[in-house]
Amino acid sequence: MDEEILLAVEQIGGRLSRDCYCDLCCLVETAIPHLPGTFSMEALYAEARAESGKEKDTLAKSLSRAAEDIWAYGDREALRQLFRRMPREKPAPKDLVRALAMSVWRKRKAQDRPPVRYQLLESLYPRRFGIRGESWDPACQLVVLLYSRDRAEVEQLVQALNRDQVPLQEAQERFLCGEDLYTRS
Repeated sequence: MDEEILLAVEQIGGRLSRDCYCDLCCLVETAIPHLPGTFSMEALYAEARAESGKEKDTLAKSLSRAAEDIWAYGDREALRQLFRRMPREKPAPKDLVRALAMSVWRKRKAQDRPPVRYQLLESLYPRRFGIRGESWDPACQLVVLLYSRDRAEVEQLVQALNRDQVPLQEAQERFLCGEDLYTRS
């Protein structure tokens, strides 16, 4: 069983010793590859059946029990954070699976991207090249326009900045001080 999914379920869970939580985790794991698009529960049940060996009706009842248990005994604050609002009533089983799957999917997506990403910028007339840097933690951007007329030089710079993961603040200070952006201090 996937630890990220288990942790997400544990955060909102009620009485975690119940078997229905294993089936909930299985359905969430099955839903993640379908994101960010939509999925039907019928398709999920069929895929989860291959994984768990349980019939569709058994999985559906188990998912309903998990939703009922989470609503009755779970952490309401964690549920509010998961749904990004406070549900007024017990969430539908499909909504619960989707919210948990989206939560795990977003975390994985955030982990997959580099902390800093630099890109090549190009102006059409006069033809010059620059760089654009973007950071997610903290969220900020750096744009250096008209850095050079040589595309290959700027492409090398972008590759070096991405490879070395130069923080945006450092790149900005080096550029403003007239220092070479290629070398790392």
